[in-house]
Amino acid sequence: MSQEKVEVVRRAFGALNTGGVEGVLSFLASDVIFYPFPEWVEADEYRGHDGVREVFALWTENFDEFAIEVHELRDAGGRVVALYEQSGRTKDSGVPVRQRVGGVFWDFRRGEIGKASYFLSWDEALQAAGLSE
Repeated sequence: MSQEKVEVVRRAFGALNTGGVEGVLSFLASDVIFYPFPEWVEADEYRGHDGVREVFALWTENFDEFAIEVHELRDAGGRVVALYEQSGRTKDSGVPVRQRVGGVFWDFRRGEIGKASYFLSWDEALQAAGLSE
C-alpha cells in the first residue's frame, strides 16, 4: 500500500505542473487540509478544495512562471515525504527564484491525499515525518 501512496503523490505533482491547482484537485480529498509553512502569515490551515485554491493563489500570485521539480519521494510508513524545488520568475522584475521545499502527505483515503504539511527546507520535512538525511 505504501508504494501506492507514493504514486498518488507523484501523479499529484505531475498534475499540478501540467494543469495547475485545478489539475491537482482530483488527487485531493474534498475535505483535504493543507498546513502551509510554519512561517506562513496568512493562516494556519486551509480546508477543502477552495482552501487549496486560496493558498495556491496567495503563494503563486507573485510569480509569472512557476514550476515544481520533484527530486525525491520517500515512503515514511503512513506518510509520503516529497523533496522538491519550486522555481519561477517574480512578476515585474523577472528575477528568477529557486527554493528547496519539502512536503509531508498523509491521511490517504480512496487514493486521495487527506492532509499535507509544507516546510521551507528538506531537513524540516524529513524531521516532521520522523526521517533524517
